[in-house]
Amino acid sequence: MKKELEKRRIEACFTKEPTDNELGCFVREYAERFDGISVACLVAADRYQHLRDEIVPQLEKGKIVITDRYVLSSLILQRMDEVSEEFILALNNEIVQPDLQIAVFADRDVIQNRLKERSCLTRFEKGNKTNKELEYMEKGIQVLQEQGIDVFQLINDNNLGDSVAKVTQAIINL
Repeated sequence: MKKELEKRRIEACFTKEPTDNELGCFVREYAERFDGISVACLVAADRYQHLRDEIVPQLEKGKIVITDRYVLSSLILQRMDEVSEEFILALNNEIVQPDLQIAVFADRDVIQNRLKERSCLTRFEKGNKTNKELEYMEKGIQVLQEQGIDVFQLINDNNLGDSVAKVTQAIINL
């Protein structure tokens, strides 16, 4: 996607959550051993630090910021950890709302095959939890849409190039 945006001379900053800062690394490690509200709080803390250190400064420079994982991920993973939707939304009440949330789906069997190819899985990926993840993704999308956030939904079963082109166009359309 970065190359596609660069071809069109669109400046973008690419980030991810958990971040690579000290807090983000701790979140990744901690989330494998603990669960629930404590992990949700740490993820939100990393998100606020991420906003302060990376996202807001890039937005102030006029750049597009594309973040791999944001509030929708919390509405999926923390819900899988049995944290209430209300608590997750309260934790993230002060974040910068995205102009566009990109939600990438795949068929359940495609997801399971992709997971089989990975050498290391997170606790959220182990134990065949794909159905639960997809269920919370749909609910999370609905919550974001009710908050007025535009959600671009994409099925990415096989053709990565086509998916990148569609996401790039959705970004350009903004």
